[in-house]
Amino acid sequence: MKRPGAFTRRIAVGLTASLVVSLAIATITAFALRSLLTGHDAVTVSRVLHVAEVERLRGAFQEKIAAQRTHDARGDSGSLDEAEAARQRYLETLGDLRSHALNEEEVQALEVLTRAESEHESATRALEEARARRVAPAEVERRFHRVTEARNRTNQALSELAWLTEYRVKVGERHARESEQRALWLILTVATLGVLVAMGLAWVLTRALWPLHHEARATEARFRLLVEGVKDYALYLLDPEGRVASWNPGAERIQGWHAEEIIGRPGALLYPPEAMAEGLPGRELERAASEGRLESEGMRLRKDGTRFWAESLLTGLRDPGGGLEGYAVLTRDITERKRLERAQHLFAEAERLFLSAPDPGQAVAELARLLVPELADGCVLSLLNASGELEAHTVVHVSAEKQRVLWELIHTSPRWRERPHGMEQVLRTGQSELLSEVTPELMREGATDAAQQGRFERLGAVSSLTVPLRAGGRALGALTLLSHRPERRFTHTDQVFVEELAGRTALSLENARLLREAQAALELIGVAAHDLGNPLNALQLMLGKLRRSPPADAARLSESLAAAMRYTQRLGRLLHNLLDLSRLSSGKLELEVGEVDLTDLVHDAVARHADQAAEAGSQLVLDVRPGVVGRWDRLRLERVLTNLLSNAFKYGKGQPIELRVERTDGHGRLIVRDHGPGIAREQQREIFERFKKAPAPGEKKEGFGLGLYIVRQLVEAHGGTVQVDSREGEGATFTVELPLLPASREVEDSTHPPGFVH
Repeated sequence: MKRPGAFTRRIAVGLTASLVVSLAIATITAFALRSLLTGHDAVTVSRVLHVAEVERLRGAFQEKIAAQRTHDARGDSGSLDEAEAARQRYLETLGDLRSHALNEEEVQALEVLTRAESEHESATRALEEARARRVAPAEVERRFHRVTEARNRTNQALSELAWLTEYRVKVGERHARESEQRALWLILTVATLGVLVAMGLAWVLTRALWPLHHEARATEARFRLLVEGVKDYALYLLDPEGRVASWNPGAERIQGWHAEEIIGRPGALLYPPEAMAEGLPGRELERAASEGRLESEGMRLRKDGTRFWAESLLTGLRDPGGGLEGYAVLTRDITERKRLERAQHLFAEAERLFLSAPDPGQAVAELARLLVPELADGCVLSLLNASGELEAHTVVHVSAEKQRVLWELIHTSPRWRERPHGMEQVLRTGQSELLSEVTPELMREGATDAAQQGRFERLGAVSSLTVPLRAGGRALGALTLLSHRPERRFTHTDQVFVEELAGRTALSLENARLLREAQAALELIGVAAHDLGNPLNALQLMLGKLRRSPPADAARLSESLAAAMRYTQRLGRLLHNLLDLSRLSSGKLELEVGEVDLTDLVHDAVARHADQAAEAGSQLVLDVRPGVVGRWDRLRLERVLTNLLSNAFKYGKGQPIELRVERTDGHGRLIVRDHGPGIAREQQREIFERFKKAPAPGEKKEGFGLGLYIVRQLVEAHGGTVQVDSREGEGATFTVELPLLPASREVEDSTHPPGFVH
């Protein structure tokens, strides 16, 4: 008989062994449950990724449609390239879906979608071919309808595929839950039997459970590789409280957070402060929990504080009992798509402004206001005036205070545009200037003094973009955009868009200028016909009278011939002015330079215009100095003096006209002064422009308005200047200064003393 102690020891050993085996089975069971739950998560996320692939397929097709519409609207080849790139992404995504099709039904849906998209591509190409061949409008309309029908069929096929995928995801989740429940009961049964027959089944259970564990680990590894392989999407999980539970490399690339930095922190950190203040993250989680899924677009925040447009798919994850386990978030950066949409909107608004505004200057000013705050926080639009100087035309800012600072910078700094980084540099080079970051060093470099640097600092610009306004090879001005928010720095994409907009703006201004010149040319034709016709008719009448009845009195004959000579001289001046205008407009004016004595030139002109002075009742008073010799075009200077004297005779009738020639430092100076009604100060700058006149009060407006314009052009062609000094009621003084060059001969003293009256 065995001893009780030995029996007890055996019972104890058996109980201990059973307890050890039971604990081992319990441990293995718990581990298996954990592996199954992990496998369920992997399958769920895998199916969500499958849904995401379908959504990516739909997005690629929509991008292709958008690019084709952009091409239809703008006609540029770049949009066709974008459309082709979008189609390639579409085909690649379609190939991935085919290779991972879940069942035959999905394969058939993909085949239907393939045929629909191919029909759409064929119809689109047929439409482009019809437009290129300029076929009948009815045929173009018929092909356009084919494109529309094909697009609708494709969208319908995409919707059916999305529905089928989501349906299969739900079915798969249900099957997974059912499989999990069955596996759970099986494991519990095995565990119970293991406790009852622990010694006998321990080895069997161990061999049965370990393969399951290894399979779960393998599934988990495959899931990790799948999630980490997605680079274009931010894919992460949130727990039921909204804290980040997982983080893939795509999320790290798009949003800037490393996994160890963000896991365990609230997902609301990825939203802008104003969205967090409104409670948007919590509301979206509530909607996803109640509706199952939520699609949204909105601003998101990167780790460095910059913002981007995001398209998000938020899916609620529930356990078999309906309890909320967390959320799966799929996010895509759509900033470039939003930029394209914004560009299309601004282009449309710009076209509307240019077509509807009667004044191009007003349209340009409205365009500057349209850019703020749509594209920038501040805008300075400057245009070249008639003198070739850059003037601020429009200044706009979202802040009234900073708009005043901008005006202060312009008004208090005459050379504000000529800093190393600025509008003058852009105009000289014809190249845009993009400053993604305006540093304090750049501010100090651009400031001329401490006060100006203080204004730059008060302005607080963090980024700037300056583009030239050019049309037909001519610089018309420059457009500067300013940003004051770090998250809104200008990029090369912004530069391309603004350059296109500036090109359209410049083209509109150039078209307006050409229209004004065409209207002025038509007016010139009418005025020329009138002004040439008057002396020509008078000359014809006078010559006809002389031919019919020649006067017997020699004095009357001489008077008639003198009058005829005056008419021919007037015709000659008009024709010479028109000829000079033609040469100046075509850029073909060439000077025939030789040694010219300005004093001799004046004496010759006085003798030539003696009769005209007598007719006007004006004495020509000379005050000339000898030795004013230079290398000039004598014929062109005679034209200058003739036009100035003609003006003086016209407006200074009955009053003396003074001519003075003197020598200054390196220049010869010619002064013509009349004692007529004078010229208003506001008109003194305009009288040297083409087709501009300053008629005296009550005077009939006649003539081309070219005399003084040609004077300025001919004087400047010699490297000289012409100025007017006048007050109303006190006459006008025109001063011409010409650069002197060393003469090769001595000039004798004038035979006429200063103050000589002709």
